[in-house]
Amino acid sequence: MPDSSFPSKRLTYLLEIIADEAIAGNDAIFLRELGYSIREIRVLRIVDDNPGITFVEIWEKSGLERSLTSRILQKLIGDGLLSRASSGTDARKYHLSTTPKGQALRRQGRVMSDTLEGLLLDPFPEAERARLFDQIERLGRWVRSEEYRAALEGFVPPPLAKGV
Repeated sequence: MPDSSFPSKRLTYLLEIIADEAIAGNDAIFLRELGYSIREIRVLRIVDDNPGITFVEIWEKSGLERSLTSRILQKLIGDGLLSRASSGTDARKYHLSTTPKGQALRRQGRVMSDTLEGLLLDPFPEAERARLFDQIERLGRWVRSEEYRAALEGFVPPPLAKGV
């Protein structure tokens, strides 16, 4: 009997459902154990990996909405996890870095992320995990490529049947 867990076998639908459900389940654990959401830890990680990064760069790297990124940064700064310094060339621009407290939380978040990702991938043997990551990364590079964007811009749908 075919698996009917998902009403649609469309790839983008499946990827969205998997990501949404995994993040929602893990987020509750992050909040309970660390006091911060997955997205807040993601922003903290981005800043920790890129000391002196600006808001726009964080927003672009995070994949989050602009207003959510701003709220997260305000919270992390207010909680003493990030520090900000004014740009020497533009008074409206700030450069952000993690504080020692932020670095410690980032390390805890990494352990939590690694453990929960292992649980998520539990149905896959190690060799299949590596292959899955390779394929997803290849798909991600394609979706972000100029070739894909050009193909979308030039996309012409097939003729649609009338009355459908």
